Amino acid sequence: MTIQRIMYLNTTSRSLRASVVGFAIHEPVDSDPPQIEVGVEMPYETVHSAILDGWRVVSFPAQRGGEDPEAVGVYGYEFILEQMVEIDA
Repeated sequence: MTIQRIMYLNTTSRSLRASVVGFAIHEPVDSDPPQIEVGVEMPYETVHSAILDGWRVVSFPAQRGGEDPEAVGVYGYEFILEQMVEIDA
């Protein structure tokens, strides 16, 4: 059976090579939603490194309007990635 893993990576800019500053991984299992833990090591340094590890980008950060196009919110620029993995049923 094939399942989909979802990962949110928050970065300092729209670049695939920008530093990751936050993340959340959602596993396809019946459980509580993932919790953000302080001091947890980031799974990847950049979105690019996640792509090299088999993740696919399914959503890029929205283009921001306004006076400063590089202005970023508290959580940075959010990329959503997926990884399809085979598991034993």
